[in-house]
Amino acid sequence: MRPSRRALFGGALAALGAGLLSRRARAAEERYLVVYFVKGGWDPAFVFDPHFGSAVVAGDDTAELATVAGIPFADSPARPSVRRFFETWGAQTAVINGLYVGSISHDAGTRLLFTGDRGVAGTDLCTRIAAGAGASLSLPHAVVGGPSFPGDDGALVSFFDDTSLAAARGSSPVVRDDAREARLQAWLAAEAGGLPVDDVQADAWRASLGRLPALQAFAASSPTDVGLESGRVALIASLLGGGSTRTAVLTGSVPPLAQWDSHIRNAVLQSVCYENLFARLDELCAVLQGTVGTDGGSLLARTRILVVSEMGRQPSQNAQGGKDHWATTSAMLIGADVAGGRVYGGTDDSMVARGLNRVSGAADEGSSVFDPGALAATLALGFDLDPEELAPGAEGLGAIWG
Repeated sequence: MRPSRRALFGGALAALGAGLLSRRARAAEERYLVVYFVKGGWDPAFVFDPHFGSAVVAGDDTAELATVAGIPFADSPARPSVRRFFETWGAQTAVINGLYVGSISHDAGTRLLFTGDRGVAGTDLCTRIAAGAGASLSLPHAVVGGPSFPGDDGALVSFFDDTSLAAARGSSPVVRDDAREARLQAWLAAEAGGLPVDDVQADAWRASLGRLPALQAFAASSPTDVGLESGRVALIASLLGGGSTRTAVLTGSVPPLAQWDSHIRNAVLQSVCYENLFARLDELCAVLQGTVGTDGGSLLARTRILVVSEMGRQPSQNAQGGKDHWATTSAMLIGADVAGGRVYGGTDDSMVARGLNRVSGAADEGSSVFDPGALAATLALGFDLDPEELAPGAEGLGAIWG
């Protein structure tokens, strides 16, 4: 019997859909995401977005404009790690200036950047990418000291610190007793079996229980000191390199007696924090470069690193020599498939975000500004996910993907 036109058309659509899903799954599975969070609000004028000729923007008097690997930046002898980073990794680094967060609140700005959503129920981008490109992994999203807004996908998220690792190993709060552990596991399994089917929370709990053995196995062999940033970086490299995890987030450390939220002594605090930041980013890239992934190649060749802060600093100083909160900031994207060695977007001489042409990557007054929704859509493009699902109505920066 000859198939109907509808059947043929439906079959063609199904084949096309399966092909697209297969291509997306393969492309997404080949890439990892690490979000490096700079908590407190950096001053882009001190590195990424200097305005030396502006009468409004207070920058660094010790710096001068330099260009390394195609990236212009404020170069100061007080921050040698910045130049060293761009010399080593600049060709793989894209700077985005004029990222308009739309808030001057630490909490609101963090939620906006991580979710791309102005609603309070939004799920963070790491978790959503893990759900779309790594839900079958044993520990899809790792939070190693950083923000987390897991929404309905909390079962995909594992939190790593000294306490949780010790608990997973069975060494805290008391040494694990195998017989008691077996009784607990049996009780949990019975409770999970008695929960309703197709209930979101019940399904999430069952999924979390299913991932517990993988977490315990990893904890038994993981770095012991994640109180130091070097330990946290080693842990993330181990998770990604072992094929256990698709996405991870960590909050960067700051030097003693320093902070990014520089309402006073802006010049001193920003300078020492930037020097520390770029030294730590250099270490992160070097560790990923030296870690072998599941394909036998360098992990950095398969990893994207997004470096963000929840806000910027005002153009001018306040009465205490500091700078208060500002809704326009910058970001960096480093690593696999990034069209690096350049700056995307920009700000005017008052540090106000200009429009960003999504095709050319240039600042363009005829284009819309780059906001958290656009950042979410950009990451969706980079992981072959549907931008409309991650950020409805937003337009991603396709030009940033090589």
